[in-house]
Amino acid sequence: MSYIDRLISNCEEAKKAKSINEFIFDNTGEFDKFFSELKHIDTAIYIIEQIGGDPQKTFEKLLSYKKTRERSCPAMNAPSKIMYVGSSTTGVGKRLKQHIGEGHKGTYALHLSHWFDGKYVITVKQYNIAREVLQIIEDNISDKLSPAFGKQGGNNK
Repeated sequence: MSYIDRLISNCEEAKKAKSINEFIFDNTGEFDKFFSELKHIDTAIYIIEQIGGDPQKTFEKLLSYKKTRERSCPAMNAPSKIMYVGSSTTGVGKRLKQHIGEGHKGTYALHLSHWFDGKYVITVKQYNIAREVLQIIEDNISDKLSPAFGKQGGNNK
């Protein structure tokens, strides 16, 4: 099968794919309980959304923090209440801990606990699909929601 045929097939599969489970967490809740629910979930897409607050000020705040070079921060797009759209195929809980601020300073993530003091909600959608299909779904959601931070496309693109 050629690359184009595989891509078309993956796009068709992505159009039909439905999440098999959904988890929602806001940063006023218990981190430990949320992460225990995610412990065995590898393949998922997550959306981090600011609740209340001013997306413009949040954008400027991360831009200022990014200039300190204290930690590796994501690409800057444009102010939006949707802060980030991402995916994981190796353990979504580990990846979300990086975004919350518990990860290594060299990992590209939001590192929220180091600069953000507002409220946010994380929605995790679990899938049982191939990595290539998950990437297409992530890109579609990101295109639709226009997150303030992060890049589109897989790390190998």
